[in-house]
Amino acid sequence: MIRKGIPHIFTLLNLFCGCIAIYLTFLHFSHAALVAVMLGVFFDFFDGFFARLLKVESDLGVQLDSLADMVTSGFVPGAVMYQMFIISGARNIDYAFQINEFSFVFTIAPLALLGFIIPLGAAFRLAKFNLISDKVTYFRGLPTPANALFICALPLLIQHPLMINFKDYLLTPIALSGLVVLSVFFMNIHWKMISLKGVEKSSIQEIIFVFFLLLISILMFLFLGLASFVGIIVTYVIFSLLKNVFKI
Repeated sequence: MIRKGIPHIFTLLNLFCGCIAIYLTFLHFSHAALVAVMLGVFFDFFDGFFARLLKVESDLGVQLDSLADMVTSGFVPGAVMYQMFIISGARNIDYAFQINEFSFVFTIAPLALLGFIIPLGAAFRLAKFNLISDKVTYFRGLPTPANALFICALPLLIQHPLMINFKDYLLTPIALSGLVVLSVFFMNIHWKMISLKGVEKSSIQEIIFVFFLLLISILMFLFLGLASFVGIIVTYVIFSLLKNVFKI
């Protein structure tokens, strides 16, 4: 009984990290929010790992995993993007309501709500993923955890000294809207994306692809720190595209 619950504990830790990340995001603690998402992704990996290792995979675990991912890898990046729209100049509008003797003011930035299209795209992807029964050694489309790391690292990249000359171009409503569209698109395309699953059975060309991806990721991390997740995920998508084009 305890053995069956171990993967669920890791899944719930993933969900807990997502809740903490939401709280940190709305406090504008971008760095801490990204770390919380990273921890969530770490726990997300190990819930499946232990489920397979202990041979306790279950339908409950699959559903629970998706619900946790919907928070950590779905809602959190949407909240981060909402905050980025606010920073870029999206205007807050006050809506006043009065019901009998009660009155209140609701403040929201309508343009910034575009950021919450990301959770919608993540929900659609996760729902489709739950319906896939065949096991393959690649991802179909950009995994939601990878997308979450990309979005949550954007505030750090924009603030990085090496990116100071590009800040005014990246932090605009048009650029952010484009990133929202691309985020949803790449999560739901049918490209075969590189995965480390079954890499030991891969061809020499696939191993070389993975090697160079890891090498570039390490170099980016040395120069940009946690902000490097933006470049790492972009590189990952480009490498996966090349892998599809050349049918490697």
